[in-house]
This record gives sequence, C-alpha cells and structure tokens, in this order.
Amino acid sequence: MLFGSLFLFAALGFICFIVLIKVKRSTKSSRRPVDTPIRGDELAIWPFEPMPLMTDTEVLFFRKLQQAVPEFYIFSQVQLSRVIEPNDEAGTDKRFWFNRICRQSVDYVLVDGDAQTTLLAIELDDWTHTGAARQKADDKKDKALASAGIPILRFHAERMPSVDILRHEILKVIETYST
Repeated sequence: MLFGSLFLFAALGFICFIVLIKVKRSTKSSRRPVDTPIRGDELAIWPFEPMPLMTDTEVLFFRKLQQAVPEFYIFSQVQLSRVIEPNDEAGTDKRFWFNRICRQSVDYVLVDGDAQTTLLAIELDDWTHTGAARQKADDKKDKALASAGIPILRFHAERMPSVDILRHEILKVIETYST
C-alpha cells in the first residue's frame, strides 16, 4: 500500500513537472520580441531621390504604343504580382508560387477599356536580355504569364517597330487569345 501511494505521488509529481515546463515554454514563446531599432530608423529623412520610371528608349516606345492602340490603357513597369496570382491548384503552396514572381515586372501591360482585364504583356528587350541569367528570368516570366493565360509580346529595342507594325502585331495577338 505504501509502495502504491509513493508510486502515485511520484507519477503526479512528474506530470506536474512536465506541465510546468510546457507552460513556461509557451509563455516564453508567446512574448513579443522587443523592437530593436534598424539602422536608419533614427533619421528624420532617408537618403532617397526620385528617378525616371522609364529609360529614354522605353519612353519612345511607350509613345509609339499610345499612338498604335489608343483604345487601350497602357501601364508601364508593372509588377507581375499585380497582374497574376496563384490559382486554387496551388493549394497550400500559394506563398511559394507568389514568391516565384513577386520581384519580376513587365515593361508594359495593355488593359481593356474596363480598366481591369489584362489583354497583353509587352517587353522591350535590349542588349541586357542576351545574358544567360536574364534569359532564364525572361523564360520564367513568360511561363508564369502563359500559365495565367496572358500573352506576352516581345520587341527588340534595336529594331524599334513602327506604329503601324505595333498595332498590327498587338491586335493579332489579342485576337488570337480572345477567341
């Protein structure tokens, strides 16, 4: 009887000890970390200045686009994550797929008159697109857009098309993808 009481007392003591450890750990992990200042937080003004949204060549191309397709809205330097998003097939991996595109952008996005329907992405490729790393990034961008059903049209900056050719190529792609 004495042995049974001692065993019961020891078992209860052990259980209480385990519960105390778990409670102590959970209160430590639920505490908010102290906000540690990050370099620059103490500055009243940060060292930034405005910069041009587009290069001179991109501005020239933008103006040609405006003339070629005045019936559409044209946005420049648009993040892919503002144009496409992971669909339901991504399941619990939506953040993974978002991270695959979140730092990429397209030079121009053509949007229908409703201001919500993306019709086409347009890239103006120059000499910087010849490197292997850049081509890999372009392939990734093309694949993401194609997966979402958004066509991408690429033009070479060195062979800047005329307004008429731009219009013809853009309308041809829109017609192909809208049927």
